[in-house]
Amino acid sequence: MNIKTIVEKVSKGIMACLEKGTIPWTLGFNGKIGMAKSFDGKQYRGMNRWICAAAVIQNNFKTNTWVTFNRVKKEGGNVLKGSKSTTIVFWKVNEYEVKDSNGNVVLDGNGVPKTKVIPYLRTIPVFNLCQTSLYDPKKVVVKEEVEVNVDLAEQLVGDWNGVVPVKFGYDNMSSPYYNPKKDFINIPYEDDVDNGWKNDELMYKTTFHEMMHSTGHKSRLDRFDKATLDGIDAGKLHSKGQYSAEELVAEMGSEILANICDFKQSHIEDTSAYIQSWLKCLKSNPEWLLYAAGKAEKGVDLILDNSMEGGV
Repeated sequence: MNIKTIVEKVSKGIMACLEKGTIPWTLGFNGKIGMAKSFDGKQYRGMNRWICAAAVIQNNFKTNTWVTFNRVKKEGGNVLKGSKSTTIVFWKVNEYEVKDSNGNVVLDGNGVPKTKVIPYLRTIPVFNLCQTSLYDPKKVVVKEEVEVNVDLAEQLVGDWNGVVPVKFGYDNMSSPYYNPKKDFINIPYEDDVDNGWKNDELMYKTTFHEMMHSTGHKSRLDRFDKATLDGIDAGKLHSKGQYSAEELVAEMGSEILANICDFKQSHIEDTSAYIQSWLKCLKSNPEWLLYAAGKAEKGVDLILDNSMEGGV
């Protein structure tokens, strides 16, 4: 099964949610059950976050914990009759020694065998814990209701300001934006009681979105010039309602950061026009989901690592 076939297969659930008017990369699905994780509690990353989010939405699962068939058996349980698995994906990297036309191993200047790395996409069927006999509603850990962590949001933005200037109130006549040429972020901000925003969550979530764009600068993750998928410029920033893969990177990444800060509301536009725009793009370019999910994780890691190091 080639990569394109795999991506089309695992993206079906996401497309189905969009067709029903639900956006998988919003906070709505993970409010109390959290982000997708394995039976051992390890959080899923990349596209698997959103594959599982779509499955939770479609099936109204009460948990976001996932387990393989073999692990269910190992734990002494069984998969409930009639349950259908959800396919998640993992990149596996194989390393091979380079050989010449005669089959001899090629050595480098130090006499060490040269190697080449070949990655390939591997699929794994998993079941939601609710689909197994291991599920016990009394043991399900529900995400505690906590206050929005505005302090953490301020810290993430403040620390990133040392990397990319975040200019609040620089241009109040424009919408929020990231300027890749001058490498700064503009966030409209009125100098009054309510600062012009509906609430702090909306302001910080929007700022996270632009911060995610800024991680793609050539001096950081260098997404904009290299991001081309099937001849389509996936690095093109959001413009005039045309939703690019780069825009998807920013939306997924900002959603992860919002979840870390315990934001409770979904601030992503959910109008019919917005959803139809994504459907049109993703049906033609399903590989954008895989691309964007992976790039979003790297962008989030860059922002979090910067804060852990105390900012620049």
